[in-house]
Amino acid sequence: MKCATPYRDFVAALWAGLLSIMLMPSASWADAPADCFDPLAAPVYPHTPDTEVLTPQNDAVRFLNMATFGATPNDIGHLRKMTLLQWVNEQFRMNASCHLDVLNQTQNNNDRANRMEVWFRHAVTAPDQLRQRVAFALSEIFVVSDVGSGIPANALAVYYDILVRNAFGNFRDILEQVTLSPAMGRYLSMLGNQKPNRAQGIRADENFAREVMQLFTIGLVQLNAAGVPLREGGETIPTYSQADIEGLARVFTGWSWGDSLSFFDGDDWRISMKAFPAYHDRKEKAILNKKRVPEGGTAEKDLAIVLKVLFNHPNVGPFIGRRLIQRLVTSNPSPQYIARVARRFDDNGQGVRGDMKSVIRAVLLDAEALGGTSVNPKFGKLREPLLVLTHLWRAFDGNAADGTLPYYYPDYTIGQAPLSAPSVFNFFRPDYAPSGAIKDNKMVAPEFQWVNDANNTRFYNELFGLTQWYYKGNPYVDRNNILIDINNLKSHAKSPDDLVNYLDFLLTGKKLPVDAKQALRNYLRGIAMGTGRDKGVRRSLEALYLIMSSPYYLIQR
Repeated sequence: MKCATPYRDFVAALWAGLLSIMLMPSASWADAPADCFDPLAAPVYPHTPDTEVLTPQNDAVRFLNMATFGATPNDIGHLRKMTLLQWVNEQFRMNASCHLDVLNQTQNNNDRANRMEVWFRHAVTAPDQLRQRVAFALSEIFVVSDVGSGIPANALAVYYDILVRNAFGNFRDILEQVTLSPAMGRYLSMLGNQKPNRAQGIRADENFAREVMQLFTIGLVQLNAAGVPLREGGETIPTYSQADIEGLARVFTGWSWGDSLSFFDGDDWRISMKAFPAYHDRKEKAILNKKRVPEGGTAEKDLAIVLKVLFNHPNVGPFIGRRLIQRLVTSNPSPQYIARVARRFDDNGQGVRGDMKSVIRAVLLDAEALGGTSVNPKFGKLREPLLVLTHLWRAFDGNAADGTLPYYYPDYTIGQAPLSAPSVFNFFRPDYAPSGAIKDNKMVAPEFQWVNDANNTRFYNELFGLTQWYYKGNPYVDRNNILIDINNLKSHAKSPDDLVNYLDFLLTGKKLPVDAKQALRNYLRGIAMGTGRDKGVRRSLEALYLIMSSPYYLIQR
């Protein structure tokens, strides 16, 4: 085959190693003493977000790939007319695009396939992109899933809208609304949790009590302001004990359906759970840090005490800050970066704790987020499969003929679906480190927990089909499929240099190395331009797939 050698050269240049893109030699922060960080110290970045310097083109692409479901030509052009801070504040002012209202407009609001379509429609087309992106990040922290739970589609839309509406609110409100959500109540068995009764063999369920600490607020070990574990005698210090779990479990008793007159009835997923006094444990309870929940309290008062204790725990800022950084920006943030975000969680500058707008600004506009590898040599994260598809359809105006995005079974085609994680630990754990160089360098790469032979095979097969077959103008596809618009690519296809440069800019923010770009140009020159309707199609689609499947795109840097 004429182009076999250039193609092989290009693939070899791309796949020098996906994991190696994440690896850079530097000292390990995990080895540094806990008191050696200046939380206020920030590296210098030439385009600070609060100056009047308009956003450079390549910086706009990088930033939008962190703050949205993928950069688009229109969004890049819009962002270049303003500063990053102005863009963030503009997004803060937008109304929330909620999911349930749209799901209710479908023929069946309890159809999982319809829920998936609505999620993709919001991710790809909603104007409040920052809100939608943060809500998705929160959904991977406060995990609720339809896998094995029996939670229906409309209930998950209700739950997701809690995260959408509160994404720019206060973390304390998120924590309370998630706690009282019947979807979370079902998933972690707080719904219908009864006070202990030894004679009847009833024990307070510990499921939510454990996870609200371990995963949603404070984590397993005590942290300093920079997220570094504190130690005594060389050992980390646990944040809670089994006794704390048992105490919290008794606090979380007596809650059931909000629409019910009986503790054991009800089925309205739209209403927060309500307390039934007869089933709440009113005895004194010991919780975190030897705090006491006094005897005789109502379920509502006891809950308020616990949420206050959790919300004000010093771990919450660095713990949640690190997870938001990982979901949006990079897998291995420096302790200084975490400390700066945690500081904004603790105080937004006006004495308010837990202000999500302040936290989001700190995450996205930090000098380390903007500077990338020039500031932190360990900077980068693997793009989740869902984020690859949303970027494809955002960047190339993907939709069906009626404007919808009917992509119904992403868990089968790419191994990931929104609100369908296999467990409360999400699709991947924040501290997951693949064996080998990543672990040896004391780094983490959470999304690589998803990576295995089966997932890789179906993901790349699906991406190949979506980029090679499903495009507008292909006479052999169904108008009900999601089709991308490649007319702009075809206009660049006459010159392989122009085509590669345009895709490199739009998808990676100019991250393709010189040797990979040259190998790709050589390969594309071996593909005939074609004539008529097919003119430039094959070149365009080949370049699109090869770049989107390459490590230089899949590792967000």
